[in-house]
Amino acid sequence: MTMSQSRTQKALLMTAIELFGQRGYDGVSTRMLADSAGVNVAAIKYYFGSKDELYLGAIDYIVATITPRLNLVTELAGETRNIAGDDPHRQAAMLARVIDAILTTFLGKPEIRAFMPLVLRELTVPGPHFNRLYEAVFRKVHTLLTELVGWVLGRDPHEPSTVVRTHAVVGQMVIFHVGRTILQRRLEVDDYSEEELRAIHEETTESVLLSLGLPHVR
Repeated sequence: MTMSQSRTQKALLMTAIELFGQRGYDGVSTRMLADSAGVNVAAIKYYFGSKDELYLGAIDYIVATITPRLNLVTELAGETRNIAGDDPHRQAAMLARVIDAILTTFLGKPEIRAFMPLVLRELTVPGPHFNRLYEAVFRKVHTLLTELVGWVLGRDPHEPSTVVRTHAVVGQMVIFHVGRTILQRRLEVDDYSEEELRAIHEETTESVLLSLGLPHVR
């Protein structure tokens, strides 16, 4: 792959992530993609074959970028259970580290933040390749947290009630993307500053720990 080919493919992928996130799969044409990326329409066929394959390429690019960070979160979660045992204070301290790692991954990394409109659209209006994103990201994170919630509460992680409880926990973190515009308006800011991000980490951690009956950690 030459440098120009790499730049063209990257431009198409980033444009696809942006436009599909804004308009959905059916709302984007190959002409729109090419014009926004500053390339010829033929480039889509040459590099990806079709709009559908470009959409899949965009999903795979997101997965490839997020996966290494999710692997770090998974390793940390494994350490949490081994180190904390049955001590609620240790459980709270270790779970706080997991929450911090998840929030840092999805809120604090500029590139990943750029993915979120498409990721959130997939959550509400699944596209043709939702299953790829579900298996690689959504299911992995949800399963990981369900195991932790089940461990803390002494529940079977396979029980529907535990899965639902975990979904409530996930919602406490996802809301800072879904409701981003509302919170920024309420705070009268254009974007999350370091101060706002710190407050989000602290308040979300306290909220999650309290919802699981664990002591607060500062």
